[in-house]
Amino acid sequence: METNEKAKPKRVVIKPGDVFCTEFDNRFKCYFQFIVRDKEALNGYVIRVFKTHYPIDYVPVIADIVKDEVAFITHTFIRFGLWDNVWYKVGKSPDTGADALDNVVFGLAQEDRFTADNKLEFVNPLENWWVWKVNQRHIEIGRLPEKYHDIIEPGDVFSYNTIRERMEYGYNKFAASEYEIIKRRPRPEVDSYIKYMHEDAAYYYHFKGEYVVREVVTTGNEAVSLTPDKPVSGRYHLYTRQFGDLDQYRIAFITAEEFNQVWTSDNSIANTN
Repeated sequence: METNEKAKPKRVVIKPGDVFCTEFDNRFKCYFQFIVRDKEALNGYVIRVFKTHYPIDYVPVIADIVKDEVAFITHTFIRFGLWDNVWYKVGKSPDTGADALDNVVFGLAQEDRFTADNKLEFVNPLENWWVWKVNQRHIEIGRLPEKYHDIIEPGDVFSYNTIRERMEYGYNKFAASEYEIIKRRPRPEVDSYIKYMHEDAAYYYHFKGEYVVREVVTTGNEAVSLTPDKPVSGRYHLYTRQFGDLDQYRIAFITAEEFNQVWTSDNSIANTN
């Protein structure tokens, strides 16, 4: 008898130390390990995501995987990814790297808070940070001290799509108040394409890792092309700051095709200075 019902996935027991794999088409695969549940973050699973992108035909050696450099530590709900066949369990290791959690601070910049008389007020989220370590209570800290800037991690419990996006690119593309402080860091091999509007000009950036390798500035019918070899044209200078320094609320991620269309347009003026 035929049925249209989706087959239920086999139930997988999830325990600290378990290692999971997620594949990116036929390009590469990534691994992460479940460390502990965090009762202070919706009882979400704290995972450490390993940095290496392995060939799609790589046969996992768990002892080697868990020795890899950690790309980031975050929260998610592992079972949702299992249900939707986004990742699968490949083994486990007693080495969970849990000691590293002593150096990880999670934080959320909140746009509202309760006053002393229990009234809800809206505030600048960058002046209203809450921070915590795994399974320790949240602390209202106001503006985030600089000593936390290099160790703070966004404290949300992220969806599997968001986890995969950061695995692939090194960063997430959505805008959030926390990213005014927590700088987004792309993987060195990643190409990122961004459009940025400022005053009367549109700036199109092609980043390779942290830095721009091609830029186009358009104003009306004019387009100016810039590269590291030819970084200046008239009043325009190649963007030389790092990827994470861009104003996250004034940028839009675009495709390589969209960027290349502008780069190769008939209106482009090659920089010959």
